[in-house]
Amino acid sequence: MALQYTDKMTGGEYNELRCSVGFRPITEGQAERGLEHTTFLTAVRDGDKIVAMGRVLFDFGYTAYLGDIIVRPEYQGQGIGRQIVETPIGRTMDASHEGERILFILGAAKGKEAFYEKIGFQRRPNEVSGCGMSMYRTK
Repeated sequence: MALQYTDKMTGGEYNELRCSVGFRPITEGQAERGLEHTTFLTAVRDGDKIVAMGRVLFDFGYTAYLGDIIVRPEYQGQGIGRQIVETPIGRTMDASHEGERILFILGAAKGKEAFYEKIGFQRRPNEVSGCGMSMYRTK
């Protein structure tokens, strides 16, 4: 069966994908709200099975955060990852105005940095940008 690309998925499917690559699940509510507020989503199905996803949160100005690039391990190495990065980036650029420069930011999973470098992302720190940083807080 051919893979199907869509812009829809459920919170349950999102958590299913997270778990398939060893990420911790989040609450169903968090998953649903996160997907609801995603600017551009690309999900991939093999029949009824969700196999990959990527999403962008875009401010429609200058900054776009690329998050949750997830491909089930048994589907990796087939070009799906590149497609789920390039598709929401393309949609972001389509939503931008001529001559505008958009900053795409992501937090690569450990060991996946080389994959993103092949697409054009640069490691931080570098001669222009400082170290990327993150923080979790629990309510």
